[in-house]
Amino acid sequence: MSSAARLGARSGYAVVLVGVAYLIVLVAGMVRHGFSEPIGDPILAVMEVLTILSALPILALFVALHASVAPDGRPWATLALSFAAMFCCATTGVHVVELTAGRALARPGLVWPSVPYAVELFAWDFLLGVALLLAAQALPRDRRARRLRAWLRATGALCLIGLLGPLMGNMRIQLIGVVGYAVLLPIVAWLLAGWLRAPGPTHFLERPPHDQTQADPRPFR
Repeated sequence: MSSAARLGARSGYAVVLVGVAYLIVLVAGMVRHGFSEPIGDPILAVMEVLTILSALPILALFVALHASVAPDGRPWATLALSFAAMFCCATTGVHVVELTAGRALARPGLVWPSVPYAVELFAWDFLLGVALLLAAQALPRDRRARRLRAWLRATGALCLIGLLGPLMGNMRIQLIGVVGYAVLLPIVAWLLAGWLRAPGPTHFLERPPHDQTQADPRPFR
């Protein structure tokens, strides 16, 4: 297995583990605070740390995909990686600020409407959604990648639909995006990790061209 495949497989499984942990903490917060009040610390702080921890392996997944696709899919993979990098920087920045300056200023956390929450939705709904759709375009046109491509497109589409919530002033619509990145994304990460571990993608990795020139054994005269 190539180094890119190992990176992608480990990152995909990490996304799944962090996603499961996030759902457990989220349920605990809902049980403690109910639906009438926002989730507060310390549960909120744990959720923000888990969000940061999830963004890094998501980015690593796109790095592995970029290194593993065929040359004709490399432009799409490059665009996907670019959007994934912007996504990782945006959401990590939001939660680092909230965990540091936000606590010092006694802000209530990510509540709508607010600039930090808008940036967070921009990251998870738009940047990640576009990255997933571009990643689907980067996959080869074979039967083995067909199911993964469908999952990538479905997850990316749900993320983008969630962006309509803040745009239309109805945050219930944004829950569609939550289904995309909280429910479907771990499944996509698991499938992508399996695709990278399979023998197929390894032959897409670029190898240095074989030097066909051989020195003439005859001495110069």
